Amino acid sequence: MNIEQPKNIPETEIATSVESLQSLEISRQKGESQATYLHRAEDVVTKKLRKEKGLLFDPSRSTEEELSTEIKTLITAIAENAQSCNNDESTEQDIDKVMEKVLDSTGEHSKLQGDEFSSSSFDTTQRGRKFFEIQPGTGAAKRETYWNTLFFQYNTKETRRLAKEMLDGKEIILLGGGRSKLKKELEKYDIRPEHISNIDPFVEDPEQDADNVIPLNSCSENLIESLNKAGIISADEIWAEYSVPAYVSDPKEIKQLMFNIDGLLKQGGTARIWPLEVGKGISDEQFEACKTALVESIRNICSDNKYEISLYKSASRNGLILHKKNPSRDELRIKQDQEDQKKIEEIRRQLQNG
Repeated sequence: MNIEQPKNIPETEIATSVESLQSLEISRQKGESQATYLHRAEDVVTKKLRKEKGLLFDPSRSTEEELSTEIKTLITAIAENAQSCNNDESTEQDIDKVMEKVLDSTGEHSKLQGDEFSSSSFDTTQRGRKFFEIQPGTGAAKRETYWNTLFFQYNTKETRRLAKEMLDGKEIILLGGGRSKLKKELEKYDIRPEHISNIDPFVEDPEQDADNVIPLNSCSENLIESLNKAGIISADEIWAEYSVPAYVSDPKEIKQLMFNIDGLLKQGGTARIWPLEVGKGISDEQFEACKTALVESIRNICSDNKYEISLYKSASRNGLILHKKNPSRDELRIKQDQEDQKKIEEIRRQLQNG
């Protein structure tokens, strides 16, 4: 945003005005979830960097060492805002408008068809993405990490501290995590989730230090029941990083996938999907059916203002955030009233029975 310098106003006052505007842009809005805030705030950083370095600046190519002190200070302020408590009740979203945006933002994924799925075929793709660390690979995939595609595009000392605050003690489920070793990597940064479970049916001979592989299909009708039997009841975080629904080209499976995500995600938890793509299948008609199934299933699980939905862009692809809200004060009051009424009725029954 360009601010024209007014006449007869000292430069120090103008600088203060610019700083105030910048502070306003990175302020956390009422009821805004941490996940949604971080993706909105990262755009402020990117716009500022593109003003400095040119419109072709690519956040995925930036390193901490290349960032200026001013940019690092801005990122530090964002990290601090992200950690601040935000208990205000969020405003209800216009679900029709949100679903229209989701539909428009959903792309197609044509690599590998269902009959080509196998451990060896997936091993030809980038299956070992790390959380923070960029690694050798082909094309842009080597620059894609869980952090910069699902959380925040910039990796600094302060954002790593934020990641620790966000993930320590959390139950995390990966959907199609491939040959991930995230827990081992995070330990190097003293970030210690409670568990990381990788739901992936196409991992043969997982390595000893791999995340716990559970060979189930994320789109299975009995997924939740099977996970419950394995001791996995719910998750604080669910991550689908270049997996589902991108590799799903059956509308019924897409609907079941979203049902499973909703059933596993705790209140206050967050599901992160990147890229927001569905399988193309064998025709344009099948692709459109998959897109429609995704939108309808998201609409179904987001009834009663249960979720905050937000879209973002990372590495030139769209992503989706589903944050399951904590109960509102009114909901908590109603629940408490119901429990109190049950206690009263039980006391009455005991008195009547002598």
